[in-house]
Amino acid sequence: MKTAYTNIVVIALTLLSNGFIHASEIADVVVIAANPAGVAAAVAAAKSGAKVIVLEESSHVGGIVAGGLTNTDIRKHGAVGGLYNEFKRRILEHYSMAYGVESRQVKVCKGGNMFEPHVAEKVFREMLSAEKNITLLERHRVVSASVVSNGVEGAANRGKRIDGPAPKDFGPTVKLVSITAEDLSKRGTMTEFRAKTFIDCTYEGDLAALAGVPYRVGRESREAFGEPHAGHIYVRFKDYNPLPGSTGEADDGIQAFCFRFHLTKDKSNFVPVEKPVAFNRNDYKYVLSQIAEGKITRFNQVIQLYEMPNGKFEVNSDHPHQDTGVPAESLDLAEENWGWPEAGPVERKRIFDRYWSHNEGLVWLLQNDEAVPKAIRDEASKWGFPKDEFTDHRNRPHHIYVRQGRRIWGEYTVTENDAKPIFETGLPARHVDGIAVTEFEFDSHAVRKYEPAHPLLRPGYFFISHDPFQLPYRIMVPKCVDGLLVPVACSASHVGYQTLRMEPVFMALGEASGIAASVALRDNTVVRNVNVSAVQQELLKRGGVILFENTSLIPNGY
Repeated sequence: MKTAYTNIVVIALTLLSNGFIHASEIADVVVIAANPAGVAAAVAAAKSGAKVIVLEESSHVGGIVAGGLTNTDIRKHGAVGGLYNEFKRRILEHYSMAYGVESRQVKVCKGGNMFEPHVAEKVFREMLSAEKNITLLERHRVVSASVVSNGVEGAANRGKRIDGPAPKDFGPTVKLVSITAEDLSKRGTMTEFRAKTFIDCTYEGDLAALAGVPYRVGRESREAFGEPHAGHIYVRFKDYNPLPGSTGEADDGIQAFCFRFHLTKDKSNFVPVEKPVAFNRNDYKYVLSQIAEGKITRFNQVIQLYEMPNGKFEVNSDHPHQDTGVPAESLDLAEENWGWPEAGPVERKRIFDRYWSHNEGLVWLLQNDEAVPKAIRDEASKWGFPKDEFTDHRNRPHHIYVRQGRRIWGEYTVTENDAKPIFETGLPARHVDGIAVTEFEFDSHAVRKYEPAHPLLRPGYFFISHDPFQLPYRIMVPKCVDGLLVPVACSASHVGYQTLRMEPVFMALGEASGIAASVALRDNTVVRNVNVSAVQQELLKRGGVILFENTSLIPNGY
């Protein structure tokens, strides 16, 4: 594979007016964010011979998975393959070699689906370093983009936020040709990156917005796409029926974030929980009320705990149980994250800090507050942060769980209706350009804060089962901008996004985007016009899954 982009690194030194040096680098593919999708995109493109540069804003690799989301959300393991299977294999290999194949660590890792955060980051780094064509640049934040419009290159106009149903016309299409990133370790030092294809793997769709892609944030109305669970809604835990008060109206709401931190009882690997400086006892008034009423008698009624290897437990927010309404509040902090998708670095840091104060504050409250019965305090006080995790961040997670950011307007929009069975087969529809499968439930955490008038739920929550269905290539192809794929902040309604927002699916979409970029490079075309059949064939060669259908029928001979 030989093009003008291959194996070229051009360093053009230009003295800027502010005195800093501006460097320019050229690659075949530039990937933004070294989260699981970004790792998969980079590795997939590099395996095809493309020269890849990965830009990561933090000093960590693996996104929220290396940041604590180590209880993999997957039901039907056959629905995901490819590089996710390589990741699992490497996880299992790590624990087998370190502790023995019959060890407790191997048993708890469940075939590579459960793991410690630092092990996840180690494996993701190994996957990147195994490919000689990948250059990883950490602490680089994308700050601008350049496009070609009508044959003239210039600064991109920011993408417009377009909520509601799709407009008839999204406007003219431009070609993304370069981005500029700031080196955060050398403030003010900018580097331009030029490539044939850019892949935006950020959870928020930051590059897509900079490049001019139209996007949406928040909940569509029920009428926008005819989705039964769209808009303002009240649903009980694992129930499908909207309750009175469910208007279906659109709003700016996105589902709550939380941290997926780890706790341990191992005193040899133990860092105490601290009272946050910004601790606000009023944040937990409903939990305290349920404790006073005797509805909460145990620590693990407030938060969920999942066992991981080496005596660690991953923590997650819990939902109110439909028979007791416990817990009214947990780690999810709804509403206060609504501005995150479109926020800049300063505002995101403020939200990050607020969420951590809330999350650590809840654990501290259960360990120390005199209104909490001694039995609960004693139980809660057995837990602390593992001192061998997040060692450069006070043993606290360096990533917040961004469950939902921007969602681009793409050439296809996934909605709740994609899961509906078609009459002829009783299964969801297939797509000629299917490149991945989503199988997890439509799963939205709360969008609004707990309301005492609805004591058995949190507003905006739903959890809707469905058969696995295909995701078409078109959901990654943005309106208005060529030379760009968006596998994470992809094209979906609020409800539709809640099934595909799982990291194994993001890895599958990332892998498909990396292969598509390399096929486009080979065929000298843009990724919008890529031969999707060639992408599908390569995915299958690499063990990917592009179709997975459940059936109760057993073929003859089995």
